[in-house]
Amino acid sequence: MKTILVPLDGSALAGQILPYVRLMAPSLGAQVRLFHAIPEWTIGGAFETASLYGPGGLILLPQESDRRGVDLLRKQAEEYLTTQAAPLREAGLDVVTEVRFGAPAEQIVEAAADTSVALIALATHGYSGLKRWALGSVADKVAHATNTPVFVVRAAEPATAARAIKRILVPLDGSDLARQALPLAAQLAVQMQAELLALTVVVPPIGEAVERISPYKTDEATVAPLRAQLIEELGSVADELNQHNVPITPIIAHGFAAETIIEEAARQQVDLLIMATHGYSGLKRWALGSVADKLLHAAPVPLILVRAHAG
Repeated sequence: MKTILVPLDGSALAGQILPYVRLMAPSLGAQVRLFHAIPEWTIGGAFETASLYGPGGLILLPQESDRRGVDLLRKQAEEYLTTQAAPLREAGLDVVTEVRFGAPAEQIVEAAADTSVALIALATHGYSGLKRWALGSVADKVAHATNTPVFVVRAAEPATAARAIKRILVPLDGSDLARQALPLAAQLAVQMQAELLALTVVVPPIGEAVERISPYKTDEATVAPLRAQLIEELGSVADELNQHNVPITPIIAHGFAAETIIEEAARQQVDLLIMATHGYSGLKRWALGSVADKLLHAAPVPLILVRAHAG
């Protein structure tokens, strides 16, 4: 069974991912796995250096009193996750919980290596403190290190309600790698009966200002073949969406990739961005790695990053 891995750090901001998980899990037919990693430094000296070595190197042995402290931390974390799981279970979702000790980003990536994990879902930042992680940096590390798609929601205070996903925007740059975001986008569009918007950004040549190419925005003779090429690029995904009566809207925009994607996401009032994390670069293509980094920090709507693979 597919699983959505949901890291939580104990903060209210981190919990803002849960309404979206409630929306996504049925569409993916997935179990929800609430996950909490307890950083070892929170134990506060619970581990003392020992002289026992194993195959992997030095093993740190806790004193008896420290074991009790570790057990207490685990119990508190398990109770926290159980509380967070209750509303999801009441909504009919299959929910399991897991607590680990260790650096949060590393533990999340390791947990996501389980082949059943189809998606990591987390807020982009949270409070930091004795029992909490800085989720902004954790989200960065996870997005760069994992091969699993990462669903990121920008947490806010006060919290904003999760929006139904009715418009999904997929940026494409003409590369095979960028198209690797399409299967997940199509699956969600079909399950949620959401419109799929495919966006190609025409980037100005080096040294040419965006304003100098602005006339092409109204030149249908120039835009029409680009639009046809974009539909062709969608390939079998377009056929699948048509079979399920899911609308597809091709969009041609001019400008610099990350900034234009953000502007179009706001202009088109999309509810979700899905894109590959990197792609080829060249005269007519963007470097999707750097674009993904910018969107991770500035996207105005929830974002799914899909790690693309060459070959």
